[in-house]
Amino acid sequence: MERSFYYVISWTEANALVRTLSERFIPFALVQSKQLKIPPNHIAIVFPDLPVRIYALVRELFGGDGIPYPQ
Repeated sequence: MERSFYYVISWTEANALVRTLSERFIPFALVQSKQLKIPPNHIAIVFPDLPVRIYALVRELFGGDGIPYPQ
């Protein structure tokens, strides 16, 4: 999967968000990487490029724009 953008969330939030994304068939990956400088007890939910309508849904779910994934 190509990696376009991501959100850093706590493990506590991850369960509900992963369930919602899966139910809506939105592609994502869970990533823990030193490159992303994720704080302890957090994880990144990474997304590929998404159609605008789906991105708007993801943006609403997370409360804002994602962080561009480093090349």
